[in-house]
Amino acid sequence: MPRPKPTKYNVQQDKFVRMEARGESRADILMEVFGIDAATATENEIHNADCKMSRWRKFPCYEETWKDEVRRLSYGMTSKALKKIKQQIDADNDWLANKAANDALTFGKQQIYGDDDKTVSVQISGLPDLGSPDQADDDV
Repeated sequence: MPRPKPTKYNVQQDKFVRMEARGESRADILMEVFGIDAATATENEIHNADCKMSRWRKFPCYEETWKDEVRRLSYGMTSKALKKIKQQIDADNDWLANKAANDALTFGKQQIYGDDDKTVSVQISGLPDLGSPDQADDDV
């Protein structure tokens, strides 16, 4: 019987997922997480590390940890991006100012309205009620 997959990562596994979420290189992950220098390691050492990483990606907590790291990174990048957009809006270049204004409106719309403005409702009317067809009076 296979062992159940953990629902929480240990420190080494957590470091792997967060490095992968940040887009760090395989060589850096091998060195930081497993202490393996990709340039000097044996094929067997690298294969074993690759197998572990592959198994860890299948754990239920992989997606949650990955999203948590991306969300954490996004906060800092969003602040920097908004600052840059504000600088561009005030730029002398009309094209750049217009582009930045559109970016700001798109971002603001998402922040203010969320996904509500993407909702599509379809209403069908004029159809008969669901159920058995009405019986004719002479059938009774």
